[in-house]
Order: sequence, then structure tokens, then C-alpha cells
Amino acid sequence: MMARRAGQSAASREDWVERVRAATDIVELIGQTVRLRKAGRNMVGLCPFHKEKTPSFSVHPERQFYHCFSCKAGGDVFKYVQETEKMGFLEAVELLSRRAGIAVPERFDAAPGEPGRRGRLMEALDQAARSYEQWLADPTRGAEVRAYLERRGVAPETVRAFRLGLAPAGWENLTQRLAARLGEDVLIEAGLAVRRAAEADGGGARGGLYDRFRNRLMVPLVAAGGVVVGFGARALADEDNPKYLNSPETPVYHKGSFLFALDMARKQAGSAGELIVVEGYFDAIALHQAGITHAVATSGTALTADQARLIRRVVPAVALTYDGDAAGQDAMMRSLGVLLAEGLDVAVVELPPGTDPDSLLRARGLEGWKEARGQAYDAVAFIQRHVLRVGAAAAAGVVRTDPRERALQAVVELARQVGDEIRRRLLLERATRVFGIDQAVLERAVELKRKGQHSDQPLQAALRVQRGGLLSLERQALQALLMAPEELPFARGEIAPADFEDPDVAALAAQLWQGGPGAPEAEPAAALARELIAGAADFVGWATTAKVAVLRLAIRCLLRESRRLEENQKSAGSPAESDAIARQLEALHSKRLVREELWKHLKQQNPEDHKESDPEQVMTELREIATRATGKSND
Repeated sequence: MMARRAGQSAASREDWVERVRAATDIVELIGQTVRLRKAGRNMVGLCPFHKEKTPSFSVHPERQFYHCFSCKAGGDVFKYVQETEKMGFLEAVELLSRRAGIAVPERFDAAPGEPGRRGRLMEALDQAARSYEQWLADPTRGAEVRAYLERRGVAPETVRAFRLGLAPAGWENLTQRLAARLGEDVLIEAGLAVRRAAEADGGGARGGLYDRFRNRLMVPLVAAGGVVVGFGARALADEDNPKYLNSPETPVYHKGSFLFALDMARKQAGSAGELIVVEGYFDAIALHQAGITHAVATSGTALTADQARLIRRVVPAVALTYDGDAAGQDAMMRSLGVLLAEGLDVAVVELPPGTDPDSLLRARGLEGWKEARGQAYDAVAFIQRHVLRVGAAAAAGVVRTDPRERALQAVVELARQVGDEIRRRLLLERATRVFGIDQAVLERAVELKRKGQHSDQPLQAALRVQRGGLLSLERQALQALLMAPEELPFARGEIAPADFEDPDVAALAAQLWQGGPGAPEAEPAAALARELIAGAADFVGWATTAKVAVLRLAIRCLLRESRRLEENQKSAGSPAESDAIARQLEALHSKRLVREELWKHLKQQNPEDHKESDPEQVMTELREIATRATGKSND
């Protein structure tokens, strides 16, 4: 009788495996992580098991197997999952079974050991997710959290799609529900429960266990095939810390190798041509709810090389979108090198300060996101903006720094990390256009960096040469404004302190823009102000000089912005996006033309005959010149 039951069990399991095999199309499975193209009767792509530039990986739809002619990797659907997900045969069958919607046979009577371990853990995690979903749906227990989600704009269908749940307040809700059936050790190893220390265990909890997640909004972390591998948990009470608590590392969950929502995002990533990478779970959820379904999140951790490789298997490009605060900007700087090192194209979506994708969508909707995405920067342009902005802020305080050198050093470090020679050369060519530094200088700095030597000398020498004309213009503008403070309103309307590249000048400009006329008192800006005033000649045309210098700086800023938009237009994803950028370029061109005309007009004036400046007269001249230059008013 025992032998017959064992035989029936073996036959049942074999039937289950064959059902799963028949339900899984190898082209569709592999196509989720490898970009395939048709070649005769087969599909080909870059091998996921080794780095290569020429496709040698072939998938055979008729016979349902794959083979790499270079590294000789090959097999069926189960072998592919085993190799890519690093799991045993039965775990691979179980994953594909869940993916195909086929019931998984009971496996807890299997012999102990590694083959059944992952399956037991995933069963525990799935049961936990179901329990959390039930508690959230409970009319009484889940009412407050459902109201919280509604206030955040999370729709009921989104709650269901992402299987959001509730871990109720209390120490033993989950352990009492699951421990008897699944076993204490399984709950602990799955990261769902914690065993009380022996000296603290008074016997109040079942088996001395307590729930890891309590009074938290639960976000299941779902891997390929819809398998729950862990949880992200948001505190519901202000006094509960940390605000977000992730599952610990387990045999089925490795934080640095997991991307939230990837299983859903990869379905649309191919047509979008990119994955949007955000920081938080609810940032990704908000984007999906808005119809932008190719978004993933890094689970609140720094982006890793493993995550970059996951992305590269799906798409060739990333839209990096972190929070608009200083921490988010710094995180983007760190992530750029990781992504570029893996050969991915990167666009940086810069959000307004104090916002994240979730709050942006709630405040401005889909159009707000599209506008931010349309104004994305490439890696070099983002570094220039970010580092120069940080440098200007530091200069406005006490710290004195050279942000342009720091920005160039950041570009050099990125180039050092890029292994592909063509990509590295393109990166340096772009830096040459953005910073105006000879490419040979940058290549020399990269070479020194690779050898472990200091790369600052060639950069500093190039910057000294470049600063000659640039900094004299910036200082001339501030000197003239100090001597003709009545022109400060005009200056504030054309440029900002962040537009000055000399950190000392930026610091002085920041104080003048905030404090109005008169020399500032705070050092080191006060020292520069004294130097500029003391060096001022006995000259009556300071007002005209101020406007001329300010206009030249404004023209410089407009030219930079035009170059950035031209680069964005080259990579526009649609004709509509390209047309929108073209309209922005036309508007910038008109603004620049107006300022160039006024600059020429003022240059022709004789400073000795210049009358007292009138801001209203300046704006009248601007409007008249705009009408002559473009046929439109510049209001």
C-alpha cells in the first residue's frame, strides 16, 4: 500500500512537471530578460550567462530549448530558471507553476534538505501575504489603513494589483495563524517571525515567537512568476521606527539583487525602451497607477551592480528618478557610475526640490511627470548642474571650493568605470561640449585615474586657462552692480546666483540678491566686495556696464540651456516630444535674440553720456527689441 502511494505520488509529480513545461513558452520566458530578434526559424540575442557584443545565444521555439554557441550554456525552461535564479530543479518547476497559474502539489512530506527548503519558505511568504491582504480588507481592522491609502490617492484596484496588506498591531497575529501548520523554523527563516531570547521568554507567545512586522502597511516584494520573496513594511504610528522596515536577507530574498515591481514592469519595458528607476515602493506604485508601468524601485537602498545587470537584461536604458532633495541628488550621483559601468544609457529626471514621483503625480498628474521626463539630463549635464549647484551653496556659506573641478573629477571617475571604449569616448566628447575642456585633457586625467594617480593637475591647469575670460566677466558684473545698485532689480530678473561659476562670486551674488544694495557684511563675500569696490575706477557709466555684463551672463545661460535641449531632442522618444522640445528651443532662441540686440544697443552707447538708469525704460527697450526681432512681444 505504501509502495502504491509512493508510486502514485511520483506519477502525480511527473505529471505536474510536464503540465508546467507545456504551459511555459521558452521564447516568452527568456524574452522577459533577454532582447531577442528573429533569425530564420529561431530567436537570437546576447547571452545572459556571459558578456558579449555579438549575439551567440539562440532560442529554438519549436523544440523549446536554448543554446549559446560561445559559452555552451543550454537547456529547457527549467534549466534556464535554475541558472538565472540560482535555484534547484523543483524550485524552478514551482516558480514556473505559479507563473502559469497551475496549483503546486503539497510538498511538506518531501525528504528534508535543500531541495524543499526554498519551496517551504516561499509557501510561508505567500501565506503571510494572503493573511496581510485579509486583514487589510477586514471591515474593522483595515478601515483606518484603507482610509490612509485613499488619502494618498491609491485606488482599490492598485491595492489589489500590488497585494498591499496590513500587519495588525499586536505581537502574535501571524505566528498564531501560521506556526502550527508551517513550523516555527520556517517562519523565522522566511523573516516573518523572531524568537524571543530565552531569558525574556515568559511563555506568553506561541513557541516563544513574535511577529517581525506589527502595525505596518505591508508591501509584498514579488519576484519573477509572481512569487513573494519578502516584504517592505511602512510604520503606521509616528513613534514606530524605522519608518520603513524590509525583510532581512533570506535564502529567497537578497536586497541588492532585487528590484521592486520588475516582474510587472518588464512587460512594458520593451516598448518603452527603458526602465524608470525610483527610490521608494510608493513612487513605483504611483507611476504604475498613472499608466507608467515600466517603473521599478530599489527598495530604498543604493543601486547595486547586480540590480544594474537585471536592468540590462531587460532594456538598454534607464531613466533615473530619485527624490528632489539633496539626499536624492547625491544618490543619483552614486548610481550613475554603477549604471554606466554596466553599459546602460542613463537619463536623469530631476524633480523639483522637496518632491518625489509620488507627490509630483498627486500634485500635477501625468502631465507633471511627462514634463519632468521631457527635461531629463544626460549624465554629464546632470553632474554639471548638481555639482555646480552644491558648490554655489557651499560658497554662499563658509566653505570655499572649486565646483567646476569637482564636476570634472566626477566625470573622470565615471569615465574610469566605463569599460567599453566607445562609450567612454562618447562620454568624454559630451563633457568637452558641456565644460569647454579639451578632450585630450580629460583623457589624460582618466588615464592617471586608472593608474591610481592623482588626476587633478591636468584639470586644474585647463581650468586656469579657461577662467581668464569667464571669471573676469562675472567679477565685472558684480563690481558694476556694487557701484550701480539701482540695477539689481534688472539683474535679478535675468540671472541667479547659481549662474555664477566662481564660488566666491556666487557667494557675493547670493548676498546681494537677498540683501539689496550695499556691501555685504558676512565673510568671505564681504572681502570680495571690498576688493571690487576698491578697484573700481572713477567712472560714471556703471549702470550701463552692469546691464551689459548681466546680459552677457544671461546669454551664456540661454546658450547652455539650448545645448541641453538640443541633446534631449536627439533622443526624443516620439514626434510629439521632439515637437515640444522644438517649441522650447524656439522660445529660448527668441529670448536670446532679444538680449543680444539689447546688449549691442547698450554697447554702442557712450558711457560718459549715459543718464541715470530707469528699470522701466530697460524693460520698455526689451519689449521693443523683442517686437522688432521676432514680431512678438516679449512679455
